[in-house]
Amino acid sequence: MTTKIINRIEKKIDQIEKMHDKESMLCEEVKDLLAELKENQEEDSQDWEEDLDDEEFDDEDIDEEEEK
Repeated sequence: MTTKIINRIEKKIDQIEKMHDKESMLCEEVKDLLAELKENQEEDSQDWEEDLDDEEFDDEDIDEEEEK
């Protein structure tokens, strides 16, 4: 009887360990996705800054548009 209970406890421990491993893997996957999102956000931000730097804003162009 005691051996049967011990075996059941060992099975439960194995199940708990497997659950923990799955949770850890899921947490790592979520962390990776978050890091990827942050990286993409930084790249997008840099792209916007580059786009703004590439555009030339001349006072003359603005004055010409206002005259029209």
